[in-house]
Amino acid sequence: MYGSKETDLVVKYYDAVFGISGEAELSWYQEKVRSSGGPVLDLGCGTGRLTILMATEGYEVTGIDHSEGMLEVFRCKLVELPSDVRRKIRLENHTMSDFNLGRKFNTIICCDAFFHNLTVDDEINCLGCVARHLSPGGHFVFNLPNPTCEFIQAAVASAGQDFKPRGSFALADGSGRLLVEQAQAANMQDQEITTTIHIVRYDPTGREVESGNSSWTTRYLFKYEAIHLLNRCGFKINSLVGDYRNGPVTGDSQLIFDVSLSSGNTGLEKI
Repeated sequence: MYGSKETDLVVKYYDAVFGISGEAELSWYQEKVRSSGGPVLDLGCGTGRLTILMATEGYEVTGIDHSEGMLEVFRCKLVELPSDVRRKIRLENHTMSDFNLGRKFNTIICCDAFFHNLTVDDEINCLGCVARHLSPGGHFVFNLPNPTCEFIQAAVASAGQDFKPRGSFALADGSGRLLVEQAQAANMQDQEITTTIHIVRYDPTGREVESGNSSWTTRYLFKYEAIHLLNRCGFKINSLVGDYRNGPVTGDSQLIFDVSLSSGNTGLEKI
């Protein structure tokens, strides 16, 4: 999906453009981990935004990601961390739908990543892996977009495939700014949207010094489709909220789940 940080500008500049956490988001995941405890598994850990936070709080955290480029960026961050924090982090390269770590976790988190499962089989296999790695009484917390038909149809239309401004982002090291544009194209049949990002980096004088494109595909689940999927895979829903302040689900909110294994689902058998 992503290349290396040398070849893929989304990987290289992920933290500047995408890895921007709101205080409410961080606090929500912190509270969930404090409630159910460690060890913690971070699915689709990316460059380590939540993994490092949880390890800094004293939890043992395993992060998995399918992108070796993202993990490469993460490993560069590890060397800058205090040794006691670094020792609490373990990184592995796996897909979310096929991993076996040989241990259980009291909390499994998946922030902005579950929708990279592009088929029903991938989704079921991912939830099967979660079930097998979740301790009895443990919690799996994750978020999904809450799509509307109009949102997906807009990406189908030709206008949805034109590049539109996403934002301008200053680089933390003072080496310039990034101008980011985004285009989307949809596959209505499979509820998929392919997002293409165009990034241009300018130096402090305004001279263009770098540019490139990167793309990925995500699959969108509607609210009751996601609920049915979780029930089918042996999970009970503890809570479903629309934002990280525990607000209700609305037409323009997210779907943010806190789920546990249903009674009788030990996670020992493949679903």
